[in-house]
Amino acid sequence: MKYFMLVNNNAASPIYLDGVLHESFNEDKYEEGMSYNWNRPFIEQMEFPKELWLITRSKIQFDYYENFFGHIISEKFLSSMDQINVLQDYVIANLHVVSTKGKPKVKDSFCFIKCIKRHALVDYDKSEYLTREVPSNAKLKVDGSFVDKYIRLVLKDTDLDLFQLNDLKLGRYLFGSEKFKSLCEKGNLKGIQFMELELVPNYLQSIV
Repeated sequence: MKYFMLVNNNAASPIYLDGVLHESFNEDKYEEGMSYNWNRPFIEQMEFPKELWLITRSKIQFDYYENFFGHIISEKFLSSMDQINVLQDYVIANLHVVSTKGKPKVKDSFCFIKCIKRHALVDYDKSEYLTREVPSNAKLKVDGSFVDKYIRLVLKDTDLDLFQLNDLKLGRYLFGSEKFKSLCEKGNLKGIQFMELELVPNYLQSIV
C-alpha cells in the first residue's frame, strides 16, 4: 500500500494564511494572541470548543489547509474522512470564516480539526535519520532525543486510510492511503498536494 503526506498546495492556497483563530469574534480579536489550551502541537482528549472563528484577510479557496497546529477543512473534506471511519481520532469545531470586520468569506461550511490519537507507524529500523538530544517531556512523549532530520522515511504497514504520526518531526501532517487520495481526487478537493514518501525528507528540509 502506498502512503502520501498531505501538504498545502500553494497553487490553490495562500503561501501564508493571514489570520487568527479565536473562540469568539469582535473587531479587536484580529490583533489578539491565541492563548488557548488547545492551541499547541500535541493534545489528547480535552474540552474543545464547538465553534471557532477564523478571522482572516486571505482568500479562502481551498478544501484543506494545515495551520494553527491543526487543519482547516471543508465539509467535503470532512465527508471524505467520514467515509473511511477516522473521525474518532479528532476533535472538531465548526468554523466561521470571516473578515476582520466579521463578514463571511465563504459560502460553504468549514471545520477546524485537531488530532487526539496519533499512531506509532514510523519504521525507525528501516528509516534513516539524524537525532538531536532534547529534555525529556512526558506530554510530548519525548525521552531524551528526537528525529532532527529524516534522510529516508519508511512507514510500517497499516490498514489505516488517514492518520497522523506519533513523531515530533512529522506529527503535524496528515498521511493517507491510495484509497483516501482517490476519494479526494474524485471529490475534486482543492488545496491538497499528495507527496510520495520518498520525497518527504527533501520537502522537510526545504521548509526549514
